[in-house]
Amino acid sequence: MQKRGITRIVCTALCAALAFALPGCGPAEQQTASTPPSETQSAANEPVTLEFWDMAWGPAEKYPVVAEEIIAKYKEAAPHVTIKYTNLPWSNWFETYSTAVASNGAPDVATGGGYMPFQFAPKGESADLQWILDEWEKEGALGDFPEGFVEYFTWQGRQVGIPYNFSPRCIFIRKDWLEEKGLQEPKTWDEFIQMCKAFTDKEKGIYGFAFGVTNNAGGSFTQWAINNGGFTYDEEGNAALNSESNLETMRFFNRMKQEGILPEGIENYTGDDAQKLFGSGRLGAIYGASDWIVNSTTGDVSRDQVLVLHPLESPSGLQKNCIFINGYMMFEQTEQKEEGMKFLKWWSENNADLWEKGGMGSFPTRQSFLDTLEVLKTPVVKQPFTEYIIPDSVQTVYPMQNGTPSAAVVEGQGYDKQLIQSALTQDEAQWKELLNKLNDELAGLIAEMDQ
Repeated sequence: MQKRGITRIVCTALCAALAFALPGCGPAEQQTASTPPSETQSAANEPVTLEFWDMAWGPAEKYPVVAEEIIAKYKEAAPHVTIKYTNLPWSNWFETYSTAVASNGAPDVATGGGYMPFQFAPKGESADLQWILDEWEKEGALGDFPEGFVEYFTWQGRQVGIPYNFSPRCIFIRKDWLEEKGLQEPKTWDEFIQMCKAFTDKEKGIYGFAFGVTNNAGGSFTQWAINNGGFTYDEEGNAALNSESNLETMRFFNRMKQEGILPEGIENYTGDDAQKLFGSGRLGAIYGASDWIVNSTTGDVSRDQVLVLHPLESPSGLQKNCIFINGYMMFEQTEQKEEGMKFLKWWSENNADLWEKGGMGSFPTRQSFLDTLEVLKTPVVKQPFTEYIIPDSVQTVYPMQNGTPSAAVVEGQGYDKQLIQSALTQDEAQWKELLNKLNDELAGLIAEMDQ
């Protein structure tokens, strides 16, 4: 299998980009990448309606409202185009898109999970967006993206996605609780558990650590497994789920439950459940994405009370965090490639308000947007992400180095969720059985999708 080499470049470039910005994841026949869409599409200025499905990248009361306000401005650039906008929840997103594509009911343009552009690439269902890059190259605008980001979304010579946002994952802890108890920031897994035990007071309903399991933040297993040198692939892109590193990570989750530092019923928690507990002052540490700190965390907890934990030294000796890179895509089913690409290009260039006003927590991939975001200039946000989160972050396919179609199924089928739930509710024999089952399943997916 072809080795892919992008994540190390991406993380190095990200660190440099944020340092300036933060003072603060068999193709069908189609048009060639270098051919302008207008030469292969219907006459210009005919009435066109584009279906745009977008994920809930921010709060429901802010993000879709701002998105539709921006879309309304597109009438000035293309009066003949109507954009029908749908904001989708993250629950069942994978099934929603899979069903739509299978039934020939896919939208024209979309955002989705980090690996979705790769998911639909093997059967030629992801359209090639090279024309957009060619236009940006002519305009001298490709430099607005960090090195490696555009290349990340290529698969077998086709540009299946355009960079949109990136989301570093990390552990947030109550800095003020550390100070009150005279504790130092933990540096190892064992020290983390000891800190969480010191935070826990069950009589008062206070717990040391929580995370989403059923949705929203099920990637907590991915975070800890990659920190320990495990999870889905080896460096050559082969299935590596049934590794000792992953088994050791499952033991760690089970140990946290046995030590009593996790809330009762943690196996049924969503990311929102964990965040509410943290925001109410009854949780000492939480796994989350960058939006939880960018959007001032939650409830009565302010940024100044929160510490972004340095990557812990795992039993394997590694110190890594996860990072998710998300993109725009267009489906090959669309009959409006010309207008779809023109809209995606315009949308990418003109949606900075999604961060300033729409509550977008993931960081923009555009340097020009990063430079202007006030919320990213505060030291509490700036320092951890520029100094030790981004530089030590890798994609969820690590040590493989960039996106691949089978990774979309791993994400969509919630492998991490299955492993967390098993670790919290079953015994080690059942953990091994699940790891072997998922590894065999992934090996089949790789053979079917990634070759």
